[in-house]
Amino acid sequence: MNRLALPILVAATLCAGLAHADEKTTVYKSKGASGENVYSQIELNGSQRQSVNAGSAEVPAEAEAPKTEIQVACERARKNLELLGSDNRLQRDKDGDGVPEDLTPEERQAETELSQRQITAYCEPEAE
Repeated sequence: MNRLALPILVAATLCAGLAHADEKTTVYKSKGASGENVYSQIELNGSQRQSVNAGSAEVPAEAEAPKTEIQVACERARKNLELLGSDNRLQRDKDGDGVPEDLTPEERQAETELSQRQITAYCEPEAE
């Protein structure tokens, strides 16, 4: 009887382990202070919830290759240029009193020129 119970016990243990390997776990994706992606099991304000397999080394694709500082600077410059080219109302705290003020057309033009220079400096030329 003991010889029959041992294989059954081993099989039951293995099946339980395999069933556990298919479980999903929740991780939260947010942006760090310098714009990098941060993954955590603790939910932070503004984080996005994602499910991954608990039993695998699965990592979201963008976490595999972190962006360089130059790539981040390029992306920011492109986003700034897009925003400056829109019809959105743009404001900035110009004098440090905590009250945002609208950008003048001259300030908007100067910021546009700065963004264009940053794109030239940080971004790879687009292939034609």
